[in-house]
Amino acid sequence: MHRFVYVSTATCSLTDHQIADIAGACHRNNRRNGLTGMLVAHQGKFLHILEGDEAAIRRRAQMIQNDPRHGEFEVIEAREIEMRAFTDWTFVTETPKALPLLGNEKTAALADLMPINSPLRGRDLSVRHMVRDFLASFKQLLAAA
Repeated sequence: MHRFVYVSTATCSLTDHQIADIAGACHRNNRRNGLTGMLVAHQGKFLHILEGDEAAIRRRAQMIQNDPRHGEFEVIEAREIEMRAFTDWTFVTETPKALPLLGNEKTAALADLMPINSPLRGRDLSVRHMVRDFLASFKQLLAAA
């Protein structure tokens, strides 16, 4: 079992359709490959946590790095783990209900990720800290208002 965590920045402004495409592709690919975790998209920044088979994660990470919509790709963690922090995969953004999603993606609002004890942050303390640090990197979290 492996965990891979990265942050990246969108290379251009993404439309709701593009964000929905990213969420849909992640949902399909991760489910097919048995990967769990979370993708947080906020103000052109991404935090992606993937857990599962190392080879499957490496393939996904390579596809993501080759995606021209991602820049400033920075690996936060890549290591073997004993237990998953996430039982499923979730896409988190400010207003998921406003996105033109297919309907089978598991989504959550950024506001639901904000409480320090939010179960969306995963079951592992180090993962919860990575989520906290990502959220703290924003000068203003619009969803918190």
